[in-house]
Amino acid sequence: MNFERERYIINYFGRFFTPNEYKAHRHLISLEKLGEVNENDNRLTAYKKMEWISSDPNVLELIKNGSDEFYSKTAERISSENKNSVFFNECPNCQKLARTPKAR
Repeated sequence: MNFERERYIINYFGRFFTPNEYKAHRHLISLEKLGEVNENDNRLTAYKKMEWISSDPNVLELIKNGSDEFYSKTAERISSENKNSVFFNECPNCQKLARTPKAR
């Protein structure tokens, strides 16, 4: 599966995440938003308190090899387990992936 299709599944079919995948996704998004911070940063403390940054070993195991591998594996799993629900909205003229599943 190519990168564009993986991100399409992650962005529009996130309802099929397992609870740990959801936490891992939220963890990665939060780290991206924070950027480079040190351990004493108040924002980092707040993110941990709200559990946007996880310390759960099961969640950290999912993202140990980086975000690209996590998203790739998760998209493959969602696609294979939910074949009737996951679809790709492609342009009838050029066959490229539309911006959203409901785009016309």
